[in-house]
Amino acid sequence: MTPRGRPVEEDDLHARIDGQLPRERSEDVEAYLAAHPEEQARFSQYAQQRQQLRAAFAAQADGPIPMRLRVAHLLAQQRRRQRRRFGEIAAAVCLIALGGIAGWAGRDLTGPATSSPPGSVARVITADAIAAHRTFSVEVRHPVEVDSGQEVHLVQWLSKRLGRPLIVPDLAAAGFRLMGGRLLPAEDGPAAQFMYENGNSERLTLYLRTGIGGETAFRYHEEGGIGAFYWSDEGFGYAIAAKADRDLLLRIAEIVYQQTSPDGAKAKIPPAPGKPS
Repeated sequence: MTPRGRPVEEDDLHARIDGQLPRERSEDVEAYLAAHPEEQARFSQYAQQRQQLRAAFAAQADGPIPMRLRVAHLLAQQRRRQRRRFGEIAAAVCLIALGGIAGWAGRDLTGPATSSPPGSVARVITADAIAAHRTFSVEVRHPVEVDSGQEVHLVQWLSKRLGRPLIVPDLAAAGFRLMGGRLLPAEDGPAAQFMYENGNSERLTLYLRTGIGGETAFRYHEEGGIGAFYWSDEGFGYAIAAKADRDLLLRIAEIVYQQTSPDGAKAKIPPAPGKPS
């Protein structure tokens, strides 16, 4: 029950017009309207408008329900929309299935979309190695980012950035000492470069990247007077680059291969091709 004496609100006044005002609230509402003639006038207009609207639509209320509003018509529309939606879904499923079948059927023609031929990878890494060698080997004051005096830090840093433990080869047997190394950008991640120098101030660089699948034999490439031997092993792609004799580069590539291979000095040297690629 609504408590007596509660302040009269807008809802109470509208309920009076609609004939929905509780009996126990009638006395409070009538007293409120008697004390507020402006509200009495306003709601009298509302009541008059309500009666006019009822009179205007009375004829339509007694007439037949329009076809568009009948339940049977509404249900038929709903069924048509559902059939259309199911047809669209079925067509989409068929297209997806046909696309999958076509892709599966053509797999032998195109090969894996994300893989590259070994020769393509070799060309990319060799080109990057030669470009990096040409850029940094001529530097006088800053040929490396971290020098050989911080070799432990250098190896730890580059290993962390490449996500694999790295080995810095010792090329003293070929007359080259480590100068240091640096981090380089690559096509799909970071790369590392180690730089070496001999007694004649001739410089040689070892470029390497991770994420290289399979194993390949030594491949030689020369560009602008700079030669490079490339090979891949244990997920690494290696490239030795220098402005040096091809036989010397091959000898150094063999040393690096032996020192970085899991079998160590017992590793079998991959054969080098007889002609430059």
